[in-house]
Amino acid sequence: MEYDFLNEGTRTIPDTFYPVEKLQRFIHLGIVKSYAKGSAVILPGDKEYLLIYVLSGKVQINMVTEEGRQRLVYFCGKNGIMGRIFQTNNDNAYATAIEKCRVCFFSKEQLLTIFQTDCDIYFEIIKNGFSKTLYFMKQTVEMELYNPAVRIVRLLYGLCISNGIPVGDSYEVRLELSQKRISEISGVHFVTVSKVLAFLIKQKIIEKKKGKVIIHDLDRLKELTFEKRLF
Repeated sequence: MEYDFLNEGTRTIPDTFYPVEKLQRFIHLGIVKSYAKGSAVILPGDKEYLLIYVLSGKVQINMVTEEGRQRLVYFCGKNGIMGRIFQTNNDNAYATAIEKCRVCFFSKEQLLTIFQTDCDIYFEIIKNGFSKTLYFMKQTVEMELYNPAVRIVRLLYGLCISNGIPVGDSYEVRLELSQKRISEISGVHFVTVSKVLAFLIKQKIIEKKKGKVIIHDLDRLKELTFEKRLF
């Protein structure tokens, strides 16, 4: 069976989305700061900036619910943007550096100057926002249509299609995918993630090693993405 391993539509990790490379030309207008791994880049309720641009490293954006639970929203790597262009009264998002990183803070006045210099950047930022919207629309549909166990299978299949490297008769997804990380990305409870991985390993469909997941039977994994439930 042929597989399209370059299909951008299979994105399964909420990572950076549409990078805005042109903003690199204007970082002299903003405020550049460096953060060590584990440092807070944005705290809940921060309103001192309009847009943050990642120059290097990677940031993780989380949301705190009213019950105090934390949920991964997306990752933001090099040339990715985040911020509060639209303010809300209930903004409980925060961002943490998951790698050593440098970011640039832009105010409204600085962005207006940038747009007046190069209006195309305005549309680049809109594209970034739309790419996030489309991703989360897809996630919402997935949650409505598929039970949690099947969503994990669909995540693994999508990762294989978008990131899989053929090695012999198998495919390797060379990403750090701990059960905790899979739970954060999918919104599925850790216990369910553990059960699904155990099921797939027992069926010899996948093999999990440090730093990678090996897909031994991609056809069977694909079949399971259409199931209503696994167990």
